[in-house]
Parts: sequence; structure tokens; C-alpha cells
Amino acid sequence: MSTAAPEIVLDMRGVTVMYGSARGIEDVSLSVPAGQVTGLLGPSGSGKTTLLRAVLDLIHPQRGAIDIVTTSSKDRRARANVAYLPGDLSLPGRLTGQALLRRFSAAGGGLDPARVKVLTDRLRIDLTRPVGTLSKGNRQKVGLVLAFAKNARVLLLDEPTSGLDPLLQREFATLVHEAVNDGAAVLLSSHVMSELEDLADRVAVLREGRLVAVETIDQLRARARQRIRIRTIDANDTDACCDSLAQLPGVKAHAADAVIDATFTGEVDRIIKTLAEYSVQSIESVGGELDEVLLDFYSDERYAPKVGG
Repeated sequence: MSTAAPEIVLDMRGVTVMYGSARGIEDVSLSVPAGQVTGLLGPSGSGKTTLLRAVLDLIHPQRGAIDIVTTSSKDRRARANVAYLPGDLSLPGRLTGQALLRRFSAAGGGLDPARVKVLTDRLRIDLTRPVGTLSKGNRQKVGLVLAFAKNARVLLLDEPTSGLDPLLQREFATLVHEAVNDGAAVLLSSHVMSELEDLADRVAVLREGRLVAVETIDQLRARARQRIRIRTIDANDTDACCDSLAQLPGVKAHAADAVIDATFTGEVDRIIKTLAEYSVQSIESVGGELDEVLLDFYSDERYAPKVGG
């Protein structure tokens, strides 16, 4: 029995934003499905914030089209389906949290009062204080209420964990999971892969304004170099075992004092079969580094934007 494809609630097609002669984003096409978290990855200046602002029509693309739940992003009605938490969150400092939330809701934010109450209790925010007197972390909490109290179909979150302590980062992750379980689409930007590893279903990688990859977390893990540490029972086996591993394609191995450190990509089966020929005491997985995979996208010239293209 076939499974129905998820509904696409945010669809970008060939979107280009230029700042004079400077590139913002170029020819970006990305479909964001409901009920999933799509990570938007890239170093500073790669175009993440430009892309999110283009979705909101805060920046007008020179080329391309963006639909939000089948409605053009240029149509004001489309924005009723979107909640946005900017990375450079700036709030009126003289207003109390309560007054701020009322103002945003009256201005078309469509905040659910019951949801506001639940979120402020969970995040432990004092809404009676002027926002300007709050710490950076507490101001960010107010931003989270603004984003998650709208019950939007699309959540655009621009580096939202900035300023949050580890406990609040965990609460944020819970809020994201609840939103996607309710059918929302989350587009979550970051410049660090490890922040998204346990949150995102897939990752869209930007480099210098170009979308260079859209892959699931599992696909990225398959690219990552795995690290293992092997201890041999017989020290005389160490060098021979290390040499055998190093002859396998894509495997690097180094031996010292009956311990072999090896890195590889792909399946572990060939590694195990090679080790079976030697007296092995233990095998320890040190893990793969997804952030190194992202660095490959940023540094590999195969993914560099073409000059003049």
C-alpha cells in the first residue's frame, strides 16, 4: 500500500535576490513539506536570512516565485499562515511582555490566547516586566511565544536557540516536535550542523547564495567519516591489522601501542570481515562528524557557485 506524499506548504522556485551587484540568493528552488523539519544550513553570509525574508515578502525577489499553502507570498493572505522568529530579534523595550503580545496579535499576528498562556507558563516568562529589562535569553523566550502561539502552517525560525540555556534548548526542541506533529512545516536555519542533527528530517545546504544540496540526515550520516578504535589482544597483530585496514578503499588507519584508530565512510561490514582475521580485544565506535560533511560542501570547489552564473 503506497503512502501519500506529504503536502508541500512552502514552495520556492528559482528564487533570486540581488543587492545591486552583490548576490543574496540565486536560483533557489526548495519544497518544504508539512509535518517535517527542514534545516537550512550555511555559514554567515550564505543567504539563509535573505531566503527567509524573501518568503515573508520583506525582500522582493528579482526572479522566481514563492507559494505558501498554494497562495503567492506576495498576497497578504499568505502571511496569515506563517510565523517568523528573526535571528536579530528586536523588540520595543518600553512595552511589557503582555502589551507586546497584544500589539502583535492585533497587528495580524493571530496569536491564540490559550496557547500564549501555556507557552509563558512552560517557558517561565514574567510578562509584567518591560521587555527592555529582560535578559537576552528571556527576550528570546518572548520571541518563541510569538512564533509558536500562532498555530501557523509554516514556521520560519532563524537561528532560534541563540541565547537559550541547555534546558530551554531542550524545551525548544519539544516545541518543534509538537508543531510538526500537529502538521506544521518548520524551516530552521543554523550555521552548525550539530544543532539540527536531532531535530531536522532533512537539510538544505546554502553556499554563497546557492542551494548546493538537499539531503536527509541519514544521507548526511552516510557521507560522514566514521571513527573506530580497535584494540588487539596480541601486539604483534597490530601493525598487520592496521596495514590490512589501510588497503581498503576509503579507509585511513594509524597504529600505536596495540591500538588502531581508523576512519572510513560507508558500510562497516568490510571492516568487520577484515578484523575477523586478527585477534581483536575490542572495537569502539568514536562516531562520525556531520559538521565535517558540511565543511566539505563549503570548501569543495565542485559546489562553488559559477562565476557569472
